[in-house]
Amino acid sequence: MPIQLELIDFVKKNLPAESDSPETMEASKTPSSPGFGSDVSRAVHSALILRPIFELEARRFGQGEEELSGEIWMRVDLMWTAFAILDVISELTEYQIGVTRSEVTQKILPLLRQQVAAENRFFPDEALEEVSSKIFDHLTNRNNRYLPFSCPFFDADAGRYRTRRFWLIKNVYTGEGSEALFALTEEGYTAYFGLHETSALDAAAIGNLRIKLLIERGNLDDAIAVAETNRRQCARKAGEVRTVRRQISRNIKAVGFDRVQALAEEGVNQVMDIQKEGNRLHNLVIENLHGGGYRGHSSTLYRLADKLEGLSNQLMKLSGQLQSLPEDYQKHSHKLFRKEASGVFPGMDEVMERIFSLDEENAARMGKEFIARINPPAQRPLFDPASVMEACERAMERRNPPGDQTQVLLEVDGEPLICFQPELNEKVMQQAFHLIHNLLGRKKELRLGQVLEQALTESDESLFPVATAMAVFQCLVEKRIADRYGIHVDMPDPQSRITMDLGSGRRYRGHELRLRQRVSDLSNIQTKA
Repeated sequence: MPIQLELIDFVKKNLPAESDSPETMEASKTPSSPGFGSDVSRAVHSALILRPIFELEARRFGQGEEELSGEIWMRVDLMWTAFAILDVISELTEYQIGVTRSEVTQKILPLLRQQVAAENRFFPDEALEEVSSKIFDHLTNRNNRYLPFSCPFFDADAGRYRTRRFWLIKNVYTGEGSEALFALTEEGYTAYFGLHETSALDAAAIGNLRIKLLIERGNLDDAIAVAETNRRQCARKAGEVRTVRRQISRNIKAVGFDRVQALAEEGVNQVMDIQKEGNRLHNLVIENLHGGGYRGHSSTLYRLADKLEGLSNQLMKLSGQLQSLPEDYQKHSHKLFRKEASGVFPGMDEVMERIFSLDEENAARMGKEFIARINPPAQRPLFDPASVMEACERAMERRNPPGDQTQVLLEVDGEPLICFQPELNEKVMQQAFHLIHNLLGRKKELRLGQVLEQALTESDESLFPVATAMAVFQCLVEKRIADRYGIHVDMPDPQSRITMDLGSGRRYRGHELRLRQRVSDLSNIQTKA
């Protein structure tokens, strides 16, 4: 396999060499190593969901911000009020799909009175409602048409800037009523609970607490929705485990045993705790189902119990997958000491990590060379008339019978071909164009009906009105012709239609077009006598 060996040599020659010197190893342990940058990027990515709340304090002291100016803004704790709004929405949406803006501001109004009263100040309720409304509008990003917040940050792993987009409070569409409803998003709950870096299992644990609260309040439909969210979180964790197992089987050198051991031990303990809490919730639902505390909601309780039972089985499978991770690592550990065969490509993870560290120019040069070696340019045959004639001769030879046979040629008297002569010749069309141009030169703007009426009386040629109509349509579809004769055609009213006889058995039936004079260079028009 010569091309494969050449590619391996090419990649090894162009990739930056790895040094085993102590200085290089010490430098890799400095804060500029990829692990340090990855940790910082992850922390920044998690903390960005609080940026809209922190911006409230920044806008208070911003220059030129008239909307947040005044004494009342200096007496109100904006961050406290923002978290209070998140708490009110979280509480009210436990019973209903969403809350209106007026409901939130009315709930926040007594809290703002307490804030200003603590400093022995008094402000009217209208001013306090305005403060709560503007804070609510800021959290919903109303000034930006309720679009998601967009926060750029530097990703050290990718070596470039990324953008995180999210909502804290999002509009809920129900199709009923005229007032908009709002509810917290997942990022909104994360910002309120302070769990900036929420893993899948942490989110499932929080979901169990919400399910318990919803069952106590009798909101069973939302409890089923949260149970479905927990199922997706477990599926997300199972996907992470499958990814690690796939890395172990394909390239075990890219997976550290410490990570596998920690994932197995901590994950199993956390899964067991979540499963125990889920079993308690399942028993609580069964007790309510048999106790008759929720009369008329037996079908909903059955659905919730089925969801919780399925979630428990899913957690049991996830626990088994986590426990088997160290065994999978031990099963494939012999690959750590296996010598790579000659002529085999190196590991994709190892090569791609080094390729991504290259600058754009060198990476593009390597890519072009790589593609050229894999797929060299092919010489395609061009069309050759001689080859076509040879192919026809070979086909005729195959069709002729063998032997020397003479065929009688029948001569037929030929007739000359009749060429098509259009009725609208060039002379008539030129006269029609000049008629339209001259009419627009005098009146600047005309209707199609007026032009056709003038054409009926302008010439004795029977097809002259038809030629005039065709000239108008050519100017409508061919911008080059319209520019040449300085004619602009448009349709001011699509509902306006006309019907007019053009003579010679022809009739125009269509839209009433408008013709106007276009400013253009008419020096190339040659009038004919």
